[in-house]
Amino acid sequence: MHILIYLLFLLLVLYIAAIWPGRSRKERMELYARQPIAHRGFHDNSGPAPENSMAAFRKAVEMGYGIELDIRETSDGLMVVSHDDSLKRSAGIDRKISDMKWSELKDICLFRSNEHIPLFKDVLEMVHGRVPLVVEIKSETKNVGPICENAVFWLDSYEGNYCIESFNPFVVLWFRKNRPQVLRGQLSEKFRRGQVPTKVASYIFSACMFNFLARPDFIAYNVLHKDLLRYRIQHDVFHTFGIAWTIKSNEMMREAAKYFEAFIFDSFTPEQTYSEHVEVPQRSEDDMKNIVRVYMLLSGSVTGVGFRYRATWIAQSLGITGWVRNTSDDMQVEMELQGPRSAIDEMIDRLGNERFITITSVEEEPRDLLTDEYEFKVKY
Repeated sequence: MHILIYLLFLLLVLYIAAIWPGRSRKERMELYARQPIAHRGFHDNSGPAPENSMAAFRKAVEMGYGIELDIRETSDGLMVVSHDDSLKRSAGIDRKISDMKWSELKDICLFRSNEHIPLFKDVLEMVHGRVPLVVEIKSETKNVGPICENAVFWLDSYEGNYCIESFNPFVVLWFRKNRPQVLRGQLSEKFRRGQVPTKVASYIFSACMFNFLARPDFIAYNVLHKDLLRYRIQHDVFHTFGIAWTIKSNEMMREAAKYFEAFIFDSFTPEQTYSEHVEVPQRSEDDMKNIVRVYMLLSGSVTGVGFRYRATWIAQSLGITGWVRNTSDDMQVEMELQGPRSAIDEMIDRLGNERFITITSVEEEPRDLLTDEYEFKVKY
C-alpha cells in the first residue's frame, strides 16, 4: 500500500513538473490585455474583408485592435498568411498551399472577394507596429526549424510588438532556444477525435505537458473549454497569462474575463475600446542595475558577410537588446547594445571570431538606457 502511495505521489510530482510553464514574463504580456485581438483580422467572410486578408488587417489597425494571424510556407519557401493549408474552404480549390508555389497562389481570390492570400512580409510592412500582433506558426511536424527560421527572418527586423504561438510545442521550444527574448505561447484545447492520434496524446497536448521543455509565457486556450481542470491549473494555480480564443460576443467576453487576461474575438464588435496611449511595460530600477547601453561603429569586413544575422543571434543568446544596421554607404556597421558590460564584450569577441567577419576598429559612445526595450533587431 505504501509503495502505491509513493508511486502516485511520484506521478503527481512528475505531472506538475511537466505542465509547469516556469516564470512567465507576465508584465510584458499586459500589452495584449489592453485591447481585444481581432481573430485573423477584423473580418467578414461574406464581405469584402475576409479572414487573413490585407483588407481585414487594415480594418483591425484602423479600429485599434490587436491582430491574430496564421503563417505557413508555400512549396517554394515563401511565408504566407493563411489559417488552412487546404484552399477548399477559402477558395473552393482542392489543393494545398504547401504543395503550391507563390506564383500559383498570388492571384487566387479569397471567399469570392477581391482579396488574395497575402505575403507575411507585406502584412508586417502594412501594420508597421501600430497594433500588437499574435503570430500563430502553423507546423504539424517535429522538424520545425525551417519554418521558424523563415518566420524570424522577417520578425527580427520588425520593430512593432509581437508574440508567437503554436499548437506545436516544438515551435514554442524552438523560440525558447533560438529567440529567448520573444514572447511565446502554447495554443491548446480539448482536442476532438481525429485531431490527434490517441486519447493519451489528446490529454498530453490539452494539458500542455510539454511546458517543461517550451516554458511558454502564456497559454492560449479554447474559451469553450475554460472549465477544464487542466486549464484551470495553468491559470489559477500557476497564474499563467491566459488568452481566450475565440470570443463570439460581448457577453462571452465578459464571462471569459474571469478565466483569461486577453481575448481573441471575431463575428462582433467588442464594447471594449483601444487606448491610444498604451505603453510598453517599463523595466524597474532593479532590472536595470549593472546594465549599460553603448553605440558602436564597426569597420573591417563587416558588410555582406552575414554580420547582422550573426549579431542578432549572438545578442539574443546573451540577452542583449538593441539593434544593428549597415551604414548608409554600406561600408561599416553600427549597433546600439544594451546589457551587462561583460555580455557586450563577449558579443564583440564572438563576432570577431566568426569565419567571414573581420573587425579592424570599433568606435564606441555611451547612450541613455531604454527601459521599454526587450529585443534585439535588425534595422534597415
